[in-house]
Amino acid sequence: DLNELDSRMRPIVFEFLARLTEAKIPVLIVTTSRTLEEQAAAVARGVSWTMKSKHLPQPPENRSLAIDIVPYSTYQIAGEDKLQWNESDPVWQQIGAIGRKLNLKWGVTINGVHKDLGHFEYVPLF
Repeated sequence: DLNELDSRMRPIVFEFLARLTEAKIPVLIVTTSRTLEEQAAAVARGVSWTMKSKHLPQPPENRSLAIDIVPYSTYQIAGEDKLQWNESDPVWQQIGAIGRKLNLKWGVTINGVHKDLGHFEYVPLF
């Protein structure tokens, strides 16, 4: 739900989604906000690494400052998952470059490895 995004993040996400559309990269929005219980479950499943996630309500609005997306595979025949979870696919680099141009933090780095390529966070400009 894009309405769950903080007002600082929402216009950036709209621009991000527009630029992805212009680049002909269709995506599915996987997550915006999470409850503490949902975050704990994400950590337990190994799809998140922290209980200090920007998906949790953030002050001052108590809304999310993060979004998770995944691209659709193109020209895939019905029957298989149409989402492109394989992070070695070059489309992820295109998505990341678009997000970074909008000053979004892209993914996480754990032990020198860039992971969670569908995750984008708000970065305040000072």
